[in-house]
Amino acid sequence: MVNLNERLLTIANMIEKGETVADIGTDHGYLPIHLLLEEISPHVILTDISKGSLSKARENCNEYLIKNNFTLREGDGLETIEEGEVDVVVLAGIGGLLTIDILDWDLEKSHSFKKLILQPRNNGGQLRKYLSENDFLIQSYRIVPEGNRFAEIMKVVPGKATQSKDLSLAEWEFPDEILSDVNPDAKVFLEKALSQEEIILNKILEGHQGNESSHAGEDIEYRKARIARINYLLSKV
Repeated sequence: MVNLNERLLTIANMIEKGETVADIGTDHGYLPIHLLLEEISPHVILTDISKGSLSKARENCNEYLIKNNFTLREGDGLETIEEGEVDVVVLAGIGGLLTIDILDWDLEKSHSFKKLILQPRNNGGQLRKYLSENDFLIQSYRIVPEGNRFAEIMKVVPGKATQSKDLSLAEWEFPDEILSDVNPDAKVFLEKALSQEEIILNKILEGHQGNESSHAGEDIEYRKARIARINYLLSKV
């Protein structure tokens, strides 16, 4: 039996029984192994650009699995997956900008899957903006604790986005969906984000004392906008 942390368990719970899955950048392979052991998925594909990680995933598969209902492939992003080959693609634990690059590499292929489960390590706002502008619909948005930080997890399907494309970057970074009932840790998440933003802003102000450059001003305004957005959401908690 594989014990998943809350982040991976939340991702697993977004996958319906009978759906085939490709776990891109699988690392240890615990998520797809769990999906097979629990008989959620009939077949999974584990991919990774790292030979070492894929070797580790292979060892774990051989240890935990009896049936040969998995495939391991070495490669970058979606290059090893055929168009529409699986129902679900998981891209978890990588940066938001890298996630954009992977999806944008072959947008037609990215749209061919029933759904995508995305968990960016950073730049979630830019990823959400990209999804909205490229005909992806965010069906659900979850925040779950992971150690001393939080993970943002999105279930995404091809389709016209309902979000306005005229939102500010701060609104993309901290969407209204944070306050959904499925995110009971919203207040802690926002308070932690506020503290981090205030620390960054103070460092910028100290570093730019007497600096009248437009770049310095843009940095400051960007952080102030994020702080204002977080405070607004906190007032609604």
